[in-house]
Amino acid sequence: MPLRPFHSPGAGLEYRLLMALIMASAALVTVLLIQLLLPWLVVGGLMAGALWLWRRQRARDRALHQIFYAQVAAHRGRISVLDFAIAAQITGSEARRFLDQRAQDFWGDFEPTPAGDVLYTFRSPSTLATETATIQVLSLTAADLAQRLGCSKAELTQPSVTLNLLTWSRARDPDGCGWRYDAGGDRYWPVPKP
Repeated sequence: MPLRPFHSPGAGLEYRLLMALIMASAALVTVLLIQLLLPWLVVGGLMAGALWLWRRQRARDRALHQIFYAQVAAHRGRISVLDFAIAAQITGSEARRFLDQRAQDFWGDFEPTPAGDVLYTFRSPSTLATETATIQVLSLTAADLAQRLGCSKAELTQPSVTLNLLTWSRARDPDGCGWRYDAGGDRYWPVPKP
């Protein structure tokens, strides 16, 4: 039986050299391809990562906006930082930044509570019309308040009464509500019981 070329004496060395040359060529081509493609692979990876982060942030923003709108609707336009932070499961500082931005976007206002907290208030045009009508009913002229308190208009404007108007009116009001005078609007406004 004839021997194959790589079985002949000295043929193994040639075969090994050929294989080493092929492997070295493949390694060299691989290194060159990596050098050529590496910048593109890095840029592509960075772009894919940035796109992923952008989509994630956008989805988070959408979720926060949905929670915000639901909270505003549920609380009739008044929302505290704590309520929003709990509903959105975010930190207080994140909730405050978000609500500050929404207050700028929607011309929101701030309303202090008796406990010292601050409520963000958001009003739609339909809510404003209803509230304006309610406020006009709640504020009274001097004649209307005098009639409600069972006194004369002159008695209502006496200096001794105006200095203690809140306490004096609370004692005379049928609902125990105190009243304060707004000189700018020339109207009296109710002050609920503490």
